[in-house]
Amino acid sequence: MFRQLIAVLVVALCVGAGVTTAQTTQTQGPVNDTFLWHGELVAVDSGSGTFTVKAHMLSDAAKDVARFNAGDRVLLTWSGVDKYAGAVRLIAKHEANQTVNDPFAFPVELASRDVQNDYVTIRFRAPAAAVAAVKTVKPGEWITVTMRQRSSDAQGIVSIEPYVKSAPNT
Repeated sequence: MFRQLIAVLVVALCVGAGVTTAQTTQTQGPVNDTFLWHGELVAVDSGSGTFTVKAHMLSDAAKDVARFNAGDRVLLTWSGVDKYAGAVRLIAKHEANQTVNDPFAFPVELASRDVQNDYVTIRFRAPAAAVAAVKTVKPGEWITVTMRQRSSDAQGIVSIEPYVKSAPNT
């Protein structure tokens, strides 16, 4: 009986420590984590490293686009879990020196204020390696963007690659 009581107490202590650790990790989260989002490639300007992409938006966020003009600098915040972002859930004005606090947010230029089927067209700069990685992707095909959480510039983009990767020749 005494052994069973000790065993139950040890298990309870381990479970409690695990829950506390999980909650601490979840709320603090490292700043340098990355997240993925997908979009339809519209164009790439290889000279300037500028990508124009259609990104999916939640219908509530799509209504907010009307407050902005093409060429405006905006902060897109994606809905996301862990490292995967789904659709843009919020669009807000972005100032040049503004700190990005949300892990799923990234400043972009609004390429068009037209929202079609809950897709908005955005423009952003990326490193030269990202441009080279998608040289085989044609407009209308999809890309996967991996970026650092809480990033405020092009250096936050870790990689851009084709959404559908070709199989190696066998």
